[in-house]
This record gives sequence, structure tokens and C-alpha cells, in this order.
Amino acid sequence: MGEFTTPGKLLGTEEEFICGECVYGDEGKLHALCTGEVSVDKQKVVSVKPSNAVPKMVGPGMVVYGRVEDIFEPIALVKLEPLEVQGARQTQGDYLSVLHVSNIRRDYVESLRGEVRVGDVIKAVVSEIRRGEVYLDIRGADLGVVKAYCSRCRNPLYLRDRVLVCKNCGNRENRKLCKEYSAIER
Repeated sequence: MGEFTTPGKLLGTEEEFICGECVYGDEGKLHALCTGEVSVDKQKVVSVKPSNAVPKMVGPGMVVYGRVEDIFEPIALVKLEPLEVQGARQTQGDYLSVLHVSNIRRDYVESLRGEVRVGDVIKAVVSEIRRGEVYLDIRGADLGVVKAYCSRCRNPLYLRDRVLVCKNCGNRENRKLCKEYSAIER
């Protein structure tokens, strides 16, 4: 193969290859564990030779930022943004993460769309990774929406008296806000 890969990238299936160094199998599919060059030997063993700047995959307990890409009640699909953590980039691959309505607030949430909207940037913690899917949680006071956009005109929303207001059209909206929201440009 000889191509460059990143953590989590699909390399093939267990029918095609045998798991080698820096490769893991999940439900019959083989994925890269790190950034590097992919190689396949004569015995069909697929391996990844790690590069010097190895990005870390996200793991439970990590704080991440992402953009809400789509909402299908009761879940929102969130694309994580790469982040510098102690000199190494943390990446998640080309996959969408899952934010379930039960992980928005500690009390009952009637509608996910009342708490986050498509295009919002959120700060979340990785609660678990199950079958290759990353599950997020924003129940903490220091977690939630850090940047929101008007659902009518898509301009940035600004915090005024604990309500989000659009300076362009006057629309007023609510979100599950992160404490950081008020520190962002007004």
C-alpha cells in the first residue's frame, strides 16, 4: 500500500488482511491506531509504521470541541475538531460523534433542538467509545455550546441577559450554554 494514514482510518477487512503492528480490528474491519505509513507484507499482514508526530485518538474523559452537523431526535451528530494537547494533535478521524439527548442536562430535556442546533460549536467530554463510535456528554456547567448561530439568518448569536440574541434580525434563542460562551466576542 505505502500510503499515509491517520488514527481510525479503515485499512481493510479481516477477510483481506491479518492485523499487524499499530492496527486493530473492530467487527471484522481493520483500522489504523496511529499516523504513519501503511505496509502489507507477503503474508497479507497490514501494519502501520508510526510517524514522528503521532496524533492521539480521543479517549474517555478527554475534553473536545466539535460542530453539530445534523440532528436526528434523540441524537445529534458532531464532527470533532482537531486540537493541540501537550504538543500532539488529538484527532478522531473522519467520523461523526454522537451526542444523545440524555447527555445534555442532568434533568429532563424535552427536545434536543431546544438545546443545540446544527452549526453550533460545542465543548464536550468523551463519555465512552463503543464499537468505534465516540459518545459525548455536555451535562457539566463548563460544557455546552460555545458558539451559536441564528436559526433564521445564520449570523452569530450574542449573550444578553442569559438569552442568545441575533443583532441582525433580533431573533432570541436558548441553548445549553458553556460557561465560556460569555467570554467569547460580543
